[in-house]
Amino acid sequence: MPAELSRYAFAPHYVWRNFFDFCWTIIDDQFCLFAHQEGDYFMPILPMGASLNQKVIQQAYRFTLEVNRAKQIARIENVPEGLIPFFHQIGFRAVRKETEYLYETNALVQLKGDRYKSKRAAYNALIRNHPSAQLEPYQPAHLGDCLALYESWQQERGSRFHDDIYQAMLEDSRHSHCTGLMNCEELGLIGRVVFIDGVVKGYTFGYPLNTEIFCILFEVTDLGIKGLAQFLFREFCREQAAYRWINTMDDSGLENLRRVKLSYRPARQLASYNLFLP
Repeated sequence: MPAELSRYAFAPHYVWRNFFDFCWTIIDDQFCLFAHQEGDYFMPILPMGASLNQKVIQQAYRFTLEVNRAKQIARIENVPEGLIPFFHQIGFRAVRKETEYLYETNALVQLKGDRYKSKRAAYNALIRNHPSAQLEPYQPAHLGDCLALYESWQQERGSRFHDDIYQAMLEDSRHSHCTGLMNCEELGLIGRVVFIDGVVKGYTFGYPLNTEIFCILFEVTDLGIKGLAQFLFREFCREQAAYRWINTMDDSGLENLRRVKLSYRPARQLASYNLFLP
């Protein structure tokens, strides 16, 4: 099963519950998750079980075709590249969806060599200019300050990029961050908050995907503080040293985010696909 892609966990779906209704069923010992929006269903992940089950996959997909008003909405999302030949053989068409970024945790902590020179410089600038900066575990009492920080961050990002789609993505993300922060313990999220001079200036949340991979779900920092993003990312990764890999998820199709993720030199880029029946 696709143990490297970040969506094969509970939290990254639940945080979007304001936009989708989720339901699930068990078919032949396979967990099948469906997302429902405006009368139509799709599968955000493959059926999960001990192994791939062609019969279950086809039965679950057939359900979406039977109940959907808009048949083109029926699909299975987040299918790893390595499984595409199998799905081609059983009649599915694959369309590339996005790319996730997988890094060696040790590399993100050490930041060795010329390729990380700018990251080290930014990190050191934060330490030099803000010696009071410290990382603390997220507590429910931090919720208001974190949401206020997101709103400030949203306004700053929105003022730089005026594209309507990007503006909508910022607003949608605000809801997902709020859901995640309000339910972090129940979702099994690990959260950290950065304080500078006693004020919340950044936060990040993530979750273990398995014993080898830790996923970064959220990260927001005060954009006016040089090196803060690099400091928060490095220190959070340092705390996850028990995991060999860090998955920072996808870039949402945003070129600036793609550049940032590539600048950290991923060990691998994980392509995921959507599946459709012709």
